[in-house]
Amino acid sequence: MTTPDDTVTNAPASTAKRMLLLGLGGVAACAAGAFGGHWWLTRGVVAGEEAKLLAASFEGLDGKPQPMSTWKGKTLIVNFWATWCGPCREEMPEFVKAQNDFAAKGLQFVGVAIDRRAPVEKFVKELAINYPVLLGDVAWLDALKTMGNPEAVLPFTLIFTPQGEVMLRRTGKLKYGEIAAIFA
Repeated sequence: MTTPDDTVTNAPASTAKRMLLLGLGGVAACAAGAFGGHWWLTRGVVAGEEAKLLAASFEGLDGKPQPMSTWKGKTLIVNFWATWCGPCREEMPEFVKAQNDFAAKGLQFVGVAIDRRAPVEKFVKELAINYPVLLGDVAWLDALKTMGNPEAVLPFTLIFTPQGEVMLRRTGKLKYGEIAAIFA
């Protein structure tokens, strides 16, 4: 049998136990969230697959093959897009601005259009795109699944360090502020 005095003395210990359990639960939830976030960002990524992209050549709008190795040693932003993709069209003016603002600091954009030549050429002229735009085969969407784009959606962007390591993978729109932060 407990007395009112026992209840008062056990209350702080009981509260401390609850606080400890809540704290441990919070730590476990944070760890699960961090693991889940890492998994979400890297799901389907196969180590070293990006090397295939950096070793590839794509056809330029002039009809000549353009090797990605041309931009080795630069902070390289490779953006896969299409003229029929709304988010792709929305982000490109920010890319033009970033290329202007950060080219002197080693930034190089390269757009890889998963599209037909005629609409790409028209769009490049309309927007006065100031960086290389290359033509990619639709098969690249499948290849990008192992590079961090498991749903094979557009736009998809990879940012490489000058050493050729992936700095960022992005499905969906990339913002100017994110690019500017790299060069801050």
